Amino acid sequence: MINIHQAEYHDPEVEDYRGHPLINALPLLNSPQDTAKLLNRYPKVRGCEKTLPGYIRRHAMMRILDEFLYPTKTHVQLEQMISGMIRRGYLGRNIATRDYQKNLNSVDHLDFEAIARNAGNSALASSVLGCSGTGKTTAVEAILSGYKHQAIYHPDYQHTQLVWLKLDCPHDGSAKSLCIHFFRAVDNALNTDYESLYVKARSSAESMLGDIARIAALHSIGILVIDEIQHLQAARSGGSKRLLNFFVTLTNVIKVPVLFVGTPKALELFSPTMRSARRAAQFGGLPWNRFERMEQGDNAEWDRFIQRMWKLQWFENATPLTEAMKDLFWELTQGIAHIAVTLFYLCQARAVMAGRELIDQELVQKVFEQELSMIHPMIKALQSGRESEIRKFADLDIPSDKIRIFSQPEEEIVVEEEKTSSKDRLIELIEMLVKMGIGKDIAPIAAAQALAEKPDEDLFGLVAHIKMLGDKPKRQTRKTKTTPLKPCYIENDIRLMQGAEPHSTYNNLKKEGVVLDILAYL
Repeated sequence: MINIHQAEYHDPEVEDYRGHPLINALPLLNSPQDTAKLLNRYPKVRGCEKTLPGYIRRHAMMRILDEFLYPTKTHVQLEQMISGMIRRGYLGRNIATRDYQKNLNSVDHLDFEAIARNAGNSALASSVLGCSGTGKTTAVEAILSGYKHQAIYHPDYQHTQLVWLKLDCPHDGSAKSLCIHFFRAVDNALNTDYESLYVKARSSAESMLGDIARIAALHSIGILVIDEIQHLQAARSGGSKRLLNFFVTLTNVIKVPVLFVGTPKALELFSPTMRSARRAAQFGGLPWNRFERMEQGDNAEWDRFIQRMWKLQWFENATPLTEAMKDLFWELTQGIAHIAVTLFYLCQARAVMAGRELIDQELVQKVFEQELSMIHPMIKALQSGRESEIRKFADLDIPSDKIRIFSQPEEEIVVEEEKTSSKDRLIELIEMLVKMGIGKDIAPIAAAQALAEKPDEDLFGLVAHIKMLGDKPKRQTRKTKTTPLKPCYIENDIRLMQGAEPHSTYNNLKKEGVVLDILAYL
């Protein structure tokens, strides 16, 4: 059953939000502590379950896979980013003003292709890109579910607000399928029938874009999340580029924020044009990396993550967590949360089925070798620390400055990392600029200058900086005086019929037969 909540308005924390029903109907802003409590998911381990037969206990253990989420600093940053995007997007769409209906009606007459070519820099677009299995989708869905009501009805304005909408990009990269997913997601949230209304056998993606824009404006979508955006790479017809431009154009025209979620393979979608690269980082793109293992001690996020996970044991006598076990888990999972949780569950399941309620290093190694063999090539690539090996796998194509070489002492890693990072970033930036059409002779110079001026900026920021340098207004040259053009009149030119008084102009037009006298026909 569809749950559309009737709006309850809060007193805004920020004066800018006062008088905006769409914003004031949202939950109050979360503090970092509130966000951590909101996202924290920790399954229960009931004492009575620890004595059950192994084949039954195995089912209880599956809660680890579905219900365990350890919030980190990156989760808090993502929640604040999504919260800010929704509210800033609503600032330009106030249903309490007269301009709202006027803007809504104007959507039907917009040329989105022309707007996409000439869009400005005001887009509320952002991206969350990171290694597969690091929990990007889980985090986004957990944050969106924190908005208790996806749909809110405002009776005073007879308006239904859709706070968020999440789409999964189809595996074949089809632009048409993604449009269909949009209509289907809206129908599921509001119990409407837009899919049957707008999707026909001969409908194309281009023909449905205007309908998508109309629905997005009609229901005041707060944020549009497009997951697995890297799948658009599969489309070879060029539709992916047009569709990506369209969704980003929504942020300029209708002020609907768009959040792209995907693996680093999606970087290729944004890098071909400077405009796309600039937009993808417009609201602060968030890199979603795996856990780091460079820090040591209880303050490291990896240590806190594995310590919390390790307590989820269905043994009568829990196996203690040792430093050697931490190191082994890190070596076999390389800090990827999903793999770590899966390995931990499989080890417990095999232990109870074998009647040995103990997780030792031999068991962990054996489970990894036998049951996770499909991911061995990827893990070995990460273990090598070599960029050439990592880039063989699209899902592991992480930025080079995040690669760690574990075989060297810690002091040497920092120095070597900085040298390699600067060189690799320069090469990557040059390649990106060349792909965008900048000449091979100019690209190295522009890349070196950008890195020198913005050494701490990411690739998106560097590209935007280079674009800004290229967009600086040229010095105006002195204009030569030109002789004003004289009008050339023709016979019965109506410009000559203008009189000093409005009434005389009318009489002149009537005399020349320009104005038709309808009295004779009445």
